[in-house]
Amino acid sequence: MPLPLRKDSDAVASTVATMFTLLVVLMFLQLTVVAVLPAQEYGAEWATSRAAIDSFERFRLATQLAVVPGAQFSIPVPLGTDAVSPFSSARQGNLRFDPANSTSIQISFKYVPKLFQAEVTHIDQDVILAIDSSGSMVWNDPSNLRISSAQEYMRNLIPPDRVASIDFDDNAAFTRANIGGPAHLLNYPPNGELMYISPQADLSTIDSSGSTNWGAAIKIANDEFVAHGMPAHAWNLIVLTDGQNTCCPTGSNGDAQALSESLRAASLGVTIYMIGLGADLNEPLMKTVAANTGGTYYHAVTANDIRWVYYEISRRYLSAFVCGLQSTQEASFGTLQLHLGATRYPAQTVLLEAGAINVQQDRSSTLWRGMPLDYRETGDGLALSATLATLVGQSQTATGTGFETVQGRVIGRDLLSQSIQKAPLDETSILITSGRQDFEYWAAQGAAKPAGVTAVRPSLVNAANYALWASQNWTARDFVDAKFNADKSQAQLSIALGVIDTQVTNGNVQNWLGFQTKDNVRLNACRLGQWLNWYAGVTFRVTSPNAAAWSVWFNETFRSVGAGVTTGVVGGVAVITIRAVDTLVVDRRYIEISFGS
Repeated sequence: MPLPLRKDSDAVASTVATMFTLLVVLMFLQLTVVAVLPAQEYGAEWATSRAAIDSFERFRLATQLAVVPGAQFSIPVPLGTDAVSPFSSARQGNLRFDPANSTSIQISFKYVPKLFQAEVTHIDQDVILAIDSSGSMVWNDPSNLRISSAQEYMRNLIPPDRVASIDFDDNAAFTRANIGGPAHLLNYPPNGELMYISPQADLSTIDSSGSTNWGAAIKIANDEFVAHGMPAHAWNLIVLTDGQNTCCPTGSNGDAQALSESLRAASLGVTIYMIGLGADLNEPLMKTVAANTGGTYYHAVTANDIRWVYYEISRRYLSAFVCGLQSTQEASFGTLQLHLGATRYPAQTVLLEAGAINVQQDRSSTLWRGMPLDYRETGDGLALSATLATLVGQSQTATGTGFETVQGRVIGRDLLSQSIQKAPLDETSILITSGRQDFEYWAAQGAAKPAGVTAVRPSLVNAANYALWASQNWTARDFVDAKFNADKSQAQLSIALGVIDTQVTNGNVQNWLGFQTKDNVRLNACRLGQWLNWYAGVTFRVTSPNAAAWSVWFNETFRSVGAGVTTGVVGGVAVITIRAVDTLVVDRRYIEISFGS
């Protein structure tokens, strides 16, 4: 007999069974989720990190490729990680653009811009030499040294200089007219030709006969400057005489003419240099005539001194050599920074600073990609090419998950291309020796006393030797000793300048020779300085919270290249110097940044 069915009005048994079953299922699901969720969260956050770095890589590439002003680009950047399940939450990120961030990079170097075109500046001039031909020259200058000295002075002129000469005794006349021929004036073409052969020959027409009238010589010189002087040239008159104005009764008229013509010369812009030979001179008048025009009076005790006076005057129209050191500095600013929040994968901050991608995670920081910097070896040195991106615009921030579009627009570009030439050390050693030998040659001619030579010579010999040793060190790739000896050579040249000044002051070296020798010393000191600047290379100064990472990247990249690299970090500043750079190209881009489509 079948059992009758009985209604369970409270449904207690079925409810309990159902709830038990659901509880078992939920417990199973929870155990499954707890086991799987961390791995999913880790994987999702890692994928976001990789996508973020990839976006920054593309942004870095875009800043290098966008060279045309007005060009634009858009890069999507992931802000954070969405939830991977109903049991997890989203991890928001923060993207920020800061145009005035404390991070910056500066590139600087020093160089001599025109070392190999350097020359002592020459002042173009029209010169008239007025030379006394009175009878007293028979005993005051029996060997006609005033003529040979004037000829030597002419040979040292440089076209477009022009020169003419006046013969004066009782009267004054330009040469060739003094012997009945046509006057060879300033505009006579051969008087401006290289070596000045014709005007030198004209000086041979000057004799030694008659009295003295140098007032008349100044007058006809002034007339000639007015008639044929070139306005762009300096106008100079050099008057050499061994006596007083004896042409006229008591010489008074000659003196008055000399004074009045000196004032006229001053109004015309003519500079008068007076050379008094011997002892029978009206020195007060000569000094006044010269001073009226801004010129100088020189006393030649004997005819042998005339040569050196002419050299002294000639140096006035050559300026001292100046080593034109220049420095250049380029900078980059603006930072794009993304901070990625995370639950499982370690939180990261990704930065684009000065074209480099810096990744910070936990307490570590590394340059994922260094700044856009290419190099090639060029024998002794390197050719560097750097791209700097300066990011400008309004400060902006985006927070959340998903993607934010970063837009860039090129608003300008600067391109610096600089060749940094070096002066070979062995050539500099030879030039120092040549300058010393030139000094000793003129000393043997009487332009310096033995005591002056003894004082000046050692520092120049030492300078040449140190430069030669530096060259030998460099050839052997001994960079440290090469710099040491180059520094020592430059120091010896500095000593030489002081010694020369002292010997000139003491009367052991004539002023013009001291001036000329110091020019040679300055030129070679400049050559050494340029080599030292070249060796010092290019300095990168990076201000960044991640300065240590920059230092490591540069050291790993350049430590085995050329003359190497030096790095150092002080606080938040990394200073990196790449040695021996021949060429530097800095391509700087100005890019305006904005967020959103």
